[in-house]
Amino acid sequence: MTGYEIASIAPEIVLSAAGVLILLLEAFAPATRRAFTVLAALATVAAGFAAATMVQGRSFAGLIEQNEITIVFTAVVLISTLLGLLASDGWLRREGLLAGEYHALFLWCAAGLLFMLRATELLTIFVALETLSLALYALAAFHRRVKMGTEAALKYFLVGTFASAFILYGIALLYGETGSTMLPAIGERFAAGGLGPLAAVGVVLVVAGFAFKMSLVPFHAWSPDTYQGAPAPFVGFLSVAPKAASALVLLRMLEAAGGDWGTLVALLSVLSMVAGNLLALVQKDVKRMLAYSGIAHMGYLLVAFATLTPASFDAAAVYLLSYALMNAGAFAVVTVLYERAGEQHLISDLSGWGYRFPWLAAALSISMLSLGGLPPTFGFIGKYVVFLHAVGHGDVWLAVIGVLTSLIGVFYYLRVVYTLYMRPLSHEPAGTLRDAWGGTAAVLAALATLLLGVLPGPILDWVLRSAPGP
Repeated sequence: MTGYEIASIAPEIVLSAAGVLILLLEAFAPATRRAFTVLAALATVAAGFAAATMVQGRSFAGLIEQNEITIVFTAVVLISTLLGLLASDGWLRREGLLAGEYHALFLWCAAGLLFMLRATELLTIFVALETLSLALYALAAFHRRVKMGTEAALKYFLVGTFASAFILYGIALLYGETGSTMLPAIGERFAAGGLGPLAAVGVVLVVAGFAFKMSLVPFHAWSPDTYQGAPAPFVGFLSVAPKAASALVLLRMLEAAGGDWGTLVALLSVLSMVAGNLLALVQKDVKRMLAYSGIAHMGYLLVAFATLTPASFDAAAVYLLSYALMNAGAFAVVTVLYERAGEQHLISDLSGWGYRFPWLAAALSISMLSLGGLPPTFGFIGKYVVFLHAVGHGDVWLAVIGVLTSLIGVFYYLRVVYTLYMRPLSHEPAGTLRDAWGGTAAVLAALATLLLGVLPGPILDWVLRSAPGP
């Protein structure tokens, strides 16, 4: 192994080593537990710096790739990781669960995600997927005393194993038809033509497997129950980071397969936008509402995939950056305001809290407006870029459906804001004022969402420079 190869996986080494260090401190110096969040956050920032300063190119015989687009998606994953860690600290203390295992699993999951979005070979992607999935299953069930959490983890695990089986079987079929598991080589074989129908079946199975991971309709059934039962700060991470990495793998798979997959992608997009918004509309639990909202948002993301071009990477990156901030920010506020684990997180419980907790309410309101795609938030920029891509490439009908379903979403997002400010105070949460880290994560996410919505130029220029060439 050369020095360049070691340097090429520096972010993953930093995250993995920090997780091991935290576990050792948990075993031999448990008095340092209060510093675990700071240590994990510093490791996340260090991993981001390592990724940003890394020499671009391929390593490990082409299995791992580092370029501008992987840096953008790495930023999405690490921003979600950092906000999730900050939001977790107060929740762990409140529930008496502060332990090194939580932070270690978080960091190892982030390392697996970085491997997955930088891998150019299907089996490497699969190994990375299983690595991060094991950590996700454990984190979903981390609150051992809450039956709802165990149920959520079990449902997530069962569906995840089905998704993994689909992906692995699809990889086997693609290898049998193309003679390779390297995405560039698979792309060359598809471009040359002459492949049998099993190659197309293999692509469909891989797409279906990652559609499970992105909770796209009709592969979404696990999402609401898992979101409701799993720890709220972890759900903020789960709702963004694995989906971002899966989206990039899906993009690469469709790019390699070539041909006309637009109809399949458009169908998944429309089903997710329509079903996600309509089901979110009738939810009374804020976490279930955000779960169905997440399904709709992945449908919006797929609008950019219907006609696959280098600009699709731009649109996906911008949208996922905006989604990482607004969704993680929303779950950070939910973590702080709802102090009783294992119970419903009713929207009606927010009544009157807009004046009682002005900073948290403002952060939640900005996140809701951004999720609804209203200006001047970054969520508006994300949807604008995605729909503009669709219109520019002849998918006007898909953009129209996206806009119409977004109007449905505006109603239930504004319902949360209305409840915060227009309903009388019903009761006060007990744990709010003790959670400085969670409040900080929520406010930072909201401020970034607002700032990037008002001044999107620098971030858009950065993403545009990162797009692969034609």
